[in-house]
Amino acid sequence: MLSYRGLSAVSKLTNTYKVIPMKSEHAFTLIEMLITLFVIAILAATAFPALQLFWDRTQDQILQSELLHAIKLAKFEAFARRMPVAICQSKNQQTCIGDWSDGQIVFVNESADGVVNHKESILAVVKATSHHGQLYWRSFPNYRQYVLFLPTGSMRSDNGTFWHCHGELVRWAMMLSKSGRIRLVYPDKDGVIKDSSGKSLSCT
Repeated sequence: MLSYRGLSAVSKLTNTYKVIPMKSEHAFTLIEMLITLFVIAILAATAFPALQLFWDRTQDQILQSELLHAIKLAKFEAFARRMPVAICQSKNQQTCIGDWSDGQIVFVNESADGVVNHKESILAVVKATSHHGQLYWRSFPNYRQYVLFLPTGSMRSDNGTFWHCHGELVRWAMMLSKSGRIRLVYPDKDGVIKDSSGKSLSCT
């Protein structure tokens, strides 16, 4: 009886556990790897222009937003302080030198001449996060390398225009009226933007 029970136990144990054959591992051949790399290269080449366009537009929007904020701040401070406030291009964040693309400073300008007389007069600094394209400024009727807001909130110039370029293409323009009103303008179907006097903006 003892031996019989042992055989029964062995029989049950055998029925419980089944032998599962091991599967052979599949390795990629050189041709399969080359085909995979080729497909990845095609997808990357197709996606790159779209990614580059997205990057350009993002940088354009950042620059536009920073400039718009600086202009609104200068206008508000001139009205609140009852004193002239100016914006100028600044490479060193202390004086009005360099290009508009290098950055800008907003400062109290009692003499209304676009010159920073002392550091304490600087209200805000806009540092260029990246040199992405070129930013230009033109005022009317006199060409000045700064924007000046009077205590009334209006501009000293009759009007003026900022415009941003990538190479020879104008991406957007920001037009300021004498009253300080800001208007954003984008290229028309021909890729052209005209200033308030009807003159086409150029990047050269």
